[in-house]
Amino acid sequence: MFIDREGKVRKPVIYLADFEMFLPTCEETVKYWKEVCDKYGFIGMFPGDGDPVEPGDNFWQRVFNSDYGHMLKCDVCFAQLDDWRGHEPDSGTLWELGWYVALGYPSYGFYGGPKTLLERKIERTEEDGVFYDSEGYAIEDKEYGFDNMLTLVKVADSFENACKLARADFDKQLIEAGYEPYKVKE
Repeated sequence: MFIDREGKVRKPVIYLADFEMFLPTCEETVKYWKEVCDKYGFIGMFPGDGDPVEPGDNFWQRVFNSDYGHMLKCDVCFAQLDDWRGHEPDSGTLWELGWYVALGYPSYGFYGGPKTLLERKIERTEEDGVFYDSEGYAIEDKEYGFDNMLTLVKVADSFENACKLARADFDKQLIEAGYEPYKVKE
């Protein structure tokens, strides 16, 4: 449970921003995520939920419209920040996460990789105390695994730990408003 923008106490709907739909394990991963969401008092919504977008004219625009429609129904974003097609998270996932952050929605990430940019960018050189990646871009050594724009997102090392972070934040709000915290299902 959490207190929504209208002051109602209810289960938050979590938008599951990710790149899973491109993987053969998508169905089992999303099933697991939704089970974990339920355990912590959340409703998980995956971009692929509902009727599939059929091929045809303006297919990718219709996929975007479908995903955006799901985003409008959600209260919180959980974003998979693991590397996708390189050393950075999926750009579509980051767009979705940025939308939630820009509108002031609670946003959480989960990432199981190296903890700093220096650890992530394996090929690098150092000149005068500045690190550069193999393409010549400076790497900021800020002991954070992502660009500074993602410091506005609470990042955990697993999906379940992201759920725990969100649960703790929402329980704090409930307690401050005089409600009991949510009882996590075992």
